[in-house]
Amino acid sequence: MAANQQAKMVSTTFYVLFLFLLLNGLNSVNSDQNEGKHEGNIIETINDFGFDLLKIFDQDKEMKGINLFYSPTSIAVALAMVFLGSRGNTADEIAKAMKWYAYESEDVHLTLKSLMEAIAESEHANLELKIANRLWGHEYLHETAEYKESILAFYSAPIAKVDFKEGSERAREEINQWVEKNTGRKIKDFLPPGSVTEDTRVALINAIYFQGTWLHAFDREKTHHAPFHTVGDGERVLEVSMMTKTSRQSYHVDEEHNCQILELPYDGDDISMLIVLPNDILGISSIEQLINTELMEKWIMSFVKTTVKVSIPRFILSQHFELKKTLSKLGISDVFEAGIADLSGLSSVESLYVSHVIHKAQVHVNEKGTEAAAASGVIMQKRSVEMYPEFYADHPFLFIIYHKSTRAVLFIGRVTRPEIVEQGHFTAETKEKPNTRHYNDELEACDPISVFHVSRPSEVARYCPSAMRECRESACLLTTKKLVTLPTFIPRQILEKDVFQ
Repeated sequence: MAANQQAKMVSTTFYVLFLFLLLNGLNSVNSDQNEGKHEGNIIETINDFGFDLLKIFDQDKEMKGINLFYSPTSIAVALAMVFLGSRGNTADEIAKAMKWYAYESEDVHLTLKSLMEAIAESEHANLELKIANRLWGHEYLHETAEYKESILAFYSAPIAKVDFKEGSERAREEINQWVEKNTGRKIKDFLPPGSVTEDTRVALINAIYFQGTWLHAFDREKTHHAPFHTVGDGERVLEVSMMTKTSRQSYHVDEEHNCQILELPYDGDDISMLIVLPNDILGISSIEQLINTELMEKWIMSFVKTTVKVSIPRFILSQHFELKKTLSKLGISDVFEAGIADLSGLSSVESLYVSHVIHKAQVHVNEKGTEAAAASGVIMQKRSVEMYPEFYADHPFLFIIYHKSTRAVLFIGRVTRPEIVEQGHFTAETKEKPNTRHYNDELEACDPISVFHVSRPSEVARYCPSAMRECRESACLLTTKKLVTLPTFIPRQILEKDVFQ
């Protein structure tokens, strides 16, 4: 292989926004704050909150089976800024939903302050990660001195005064300009016309912007068209751009939960993507209902560094959420009700309530066009026959972006429909099948030679997903031990016996 082969870096870009719009309401109602106990640290509670949201999204008929992307950290920071100004039962509901009731409020805010500082320290030449907070208040808003001081100290969120009553459109444009600036000028017109009205009193926004390159790049020359099995209204097959590389990665097979987990670190090695791939095409929902911080940590601790053949599709996800309904399912409701919400810690004069909870997130994973340096010359290498496990993401999967030193989950996503190469379904009758024979860099390993009874289908999927695809296309099921054609390098110990040679 030529060592001076040009390789394209793969970049991942995220733009995440979270908005609370607070309106003037009626007199608020107080109630006693409950006490409770909860084990685990505050960052773990934020992670679990993110996985709780995933379970709710999975159960929502409108969101089940579609692409999904959001930031638990962004939502938690924005909620914490509301929590900072809430009192009574309003504060209690947020604390329960976030599992913060076992901690002093100040500890929650100090932890988030430290987390944002740690995230900021992760930046370097090939990785940009920014968190920005801002509060826009009506020019006659009487915020408390304590809130004004605390939100600046904990969240570096200055309060900007605007005239919502007489200049709501100008205020909307000002907010959108700030959003555009703090997302690398990638998100424009975040707030559509009419979203800010004369009744708006406070707009509280959190924005996260991330752009990074993989620590070990994919080579664009190896990106090829491949089928991707979707779920939702019946199984469909789309043609996507599949990125491929063979490299040493942190890898784990979870036989109990019937899935594979792969870690792809970003340059700098403090931010990583975990990809959770169910062995079953329809298995993503069961993973979503089981995953939590404890299981994620178990996967991370079980990782083994090994050479893996990795194939994942390029994908572009963009979503705009209204989260009032979702948060209410977690028990946060008072803050949305005029006359009930108690935000007297923010303003002791005006009675405020939250009218909108907007979360916008985008992710873009593709070949960026940046060239990776390579030495000139040609390297001669012996033909390899080593068996590599394969991580072939040709059906829906989850991904988690986390900050390794703090274990904070920054982003959670579900990919069910990646970037499509061509519109329409991929079928063997209308399109030539992509080349799936190269299962390591030096050996065409999927030449079929024998027919076997399969004793461990998950292992077949691990080492040669093409066998699973061929089986599906011929309408046979590995789980019923039908006869299937397998490649030469499937380990003998996972096969019951030869039928014929």
